Amino acid sequence: MSGPGFLDEDVPMALLRQRAFNLRWATLPPGVIALTAADPDFAAAPPIRDALAEYARSGVYPYGPPEGLPSFREACARFQRERRGVPAEAAQILAVDSAAAGMLHVARTLLQPGDEAIIFDPVDFLFAASVEAAGATVVRLPVDPRTGTFDPDRLAALVTPRTRLLCLCNPHNPLGRVWRREELEAFADVAVRHGLPVLNDEIWSDIVYEPARFVSLASLGPAVARLTWTVSGFSKSHGLAGLRVGFVHAPDAAGLERLAERSLCRTTMTGASTLSQVAAMAAMEHCADHLAAFVAHLRRMRDLAVEQLSQVPGVSLRAPEGTFVLFPDVSALGVPAEVLVERLLTQYRVAVVPGAPRWFGPGAAGHLRLVFSTSEGILREGLARLAAGLTAPR
Repeated sequence: MSGPGFLDEDVPMALLRQRAFNLRWATLPPGVIALTAADPDFAAAPPIRDALAEYARSGVYPYGPPEGLPSFREACARFQRERRGVPAEAAQILAVDSAAAGMLHVARTLLQPGDEAIIFDPVDFLFAASVEAAGATVVRLPVDPRTGTFDPDRLAALVTPRTRLLCLCNPHNPLGRVWRREELEAFADVAVRHGLPVLNDEIWSDIVYEPARFVSLASLGPAVARLTWTVSGFSKSHGLAGLRVGFVHAPDAAGLERLAERSLCRTTMTGASTLSQVAAMAAMEHCADHLAAFVAHLRRMRDLAVEQLSQVPGVSLRAPEGTFVLFPDVSALGVPAEVLVERLLTQYRVAVVPGAPRWFGPGAAGHLRLVFSTSEGILREGLARLAAGLTAPR
């Protein structure tokens, strides 16, 4: 049984069906279980709600500094220093309206039309979308879904005179890998050897299961830290996706200046709301116990889901070391993932995401992605429907 705050009755289903969009409850027919977009089903922690309410009651909502509130920037820098072991100052932090926006701003700062950027395959679609929005070309580095590993020599071989950016997703979405120090060192060696900056997505870094240990790329030494542009946020760890808030940690103050100019935040066309920054500060400073309980709950749900799905004929999967997504291989069933997803939705009333190129790249073929950031009761029912749909005669 999960602890307080993560039971069936703690899932605000009526509100989720009104407010949870992006492939989730509010977009699906009544009675369908949503195991789709990576967003928790639970309400935000009380300190976050209290901070939001106190700020909102003031009734005063002026423009904030375009780079972010000084207190927010200092909190993020402190987070990087104390929890990630990365040297950081407030002058290197830019508040952004979501980690996704941060990825886009970094890509537009570092890339021009005709450039190339190397991304994992499979990986979250936002990497390719950000690179292509900057007018650059995506080059894909295969990651073996069976082992969750990449070949550093293959990475080095993909570097050409047009390469201007490497991209890292740690922990990895959708494979759930938490990269080992030696893997990160091999990645960093390529970046340093070629002088290539790194777009480093760490939004999942708080969702890690023992014995895995998260290591931040920029903590490996000054040479790689000078090349690393880290993007993070609070949607996965604290359920703040709708508040649209994250941060970018630039390598230095000069990099931050370039990023701020390219992001257009000083025109007021982009930027994180002050209210959202208040919520994020509460998450960083007052929610450690809640986060620990959430991760403990997620570990139990991960183990439950892996156990249940491993018993389904034709399905194979690895237990993720981080994230709250599963990426089972269903290719042995002989049915395209998109067809399976449609059948599961219409006939078995459970929604998952196909391993389609538009979501994760060509390397995702033959897979499904589903989330387990919900209550045990909802997850058990969703898994039962999923198993029924995957084992039904075709």
